[in-house]
Amino acid sequence: MRTVIAFFLIIGLVFSASDAFSQLSRKNQFEIYAGAAFPLSPDEFKDYYKMGLSLNAQYVIFPTPRIGIPIFAGYERFTVNTDAINDDFRSELVGFVLYDEFGNYLGEITDASVDATGASSAIKFGAGIRPYLTPPEASTQLFLFANASYNLLKTKEEFNGGNVTVTDAFQNEYVFDLVQDLGFQTEEYTDDLNKFGIGFGAGIEIPAGSSINLIFQAMYNMIFTEKETDEFTGEEFGGTTSFIGVTGGIVF
Repeated sequence: MRTVIAFFLIIGLVFSASDAFSQLSRKNQFEIYAGAAFPLSPDEFKDYYKMGLSLNAQYVIFPTPRIGIPIFAGYERFTVNTDAINDDFRSELVGFVLYDEFGNYLGEITDASVDATGASSAIKFGAGIRPYLTPPEASTQLFLFANASYNLLKTKEEFNGGNVTVTDAFQNEYVFDLVQDLGFQTEEYTDDLNKFGIGFGAGIEIPAGSSINLIFQAMYNMIFTEKETDEFTGEEFGGTTSFIGVTGGIVF
């Protein structure tokens, strides 16, 4: 927390000094960009969510020709990978042998599926610093950047049912619905969190006309979410959420 506060104090000092350097600065610019976001951690996020969508807009102030200060807002959204959940659910159950209370063979689970849906999203606001590796007069600009963000996180996951197929000794198949036949309850899980995060990466800006440039960048994002403990197994899960965003857009 102290690191984030210090970061924004530094940004404020840069703004207060910007007038003194105005005659040396590049022209301030507005940028919009979009692309893909790839989950990295924790494992539950990486394994059970698909590639996401990233949408962003920012205004960049130049206190000096080689330093930009972006102020941004963005949105990321990831949807649940139902196929991955199904694969794990099936692998855990298929091959399980069923016996009655007297030890007599009843059959074996030969197939299983689960209907699980959901999405996680983040609305973020923040500011950063963008040092340029190329001089202002270069037509193609290369830069690095780092930022701090405040993230409004929302998660919604739903278990809607599924089924299990049992094959007996005579190769007869019986399909049992998880909800109607086996008594499982449909469930909905929602969570809202507000967390700080940081990001860093690199990009390139190339001319595309007299007043428009194109920008492409890759960013490694970290949101400081916390570990949780399963109340039944005692196992820890979760932790810092990270993903890589690969985006492209337009500079005005």
